[in-house]
Amino acid sequence: MCGFLGCGVPIFEIRDKGGMTDMLIRTPALGKALAASLADKFVVLMRGHGATMVGKSIPEAVFRAVYATENATIQMQAHQLAVNGEVEFLSDEESELSGKGRNVPRSWTLWKHQFGGG
Repeated sequence: MCGFLGCGVPIFEIRDKGGMTDMLIRTPALGKALAASLADKFVVLMRGHGATMVGKSIPEAVFRAVYATENATIQMQAHQLAVNGEVEFLSDEESELSGKGRNVPRSWTLWKHQFGGG
C-alpha cells in the first residue's frame, strides 16, 4: 500500500528558511520552501511538526496520509524485530509497480461507506 514511499521521503527543516518559528507554514516564502523540499516526492516530513502529503486528488492525498502513518508504525516495529537491525524495504521496481494508485479508489470507497458518505 505504500509503494509511493519507495522513492524516498525528504525532511523539511523550517529553520533553514525561516529561522526560529512556531513551526507553521505561515508565509508564501515558507510555503515555497516546503514545496521545494517536496520536489518530485509525495510526502515530506516536517522536522518537529509532522508531515505533508500530496496527490492528484483529495482521495489520493488522504490515501497517502493514512498509509504513510500506518507504514511508519509498521517500520518502527520491523526495526525492533529485525535480527541484525536489517529491514528489507521495497526495491525501486517494486515501489514503482505497487505505487501506481490502483488501491486508492477501493480504499476511498471503503472509507466513504464506513463513515456514512455513500
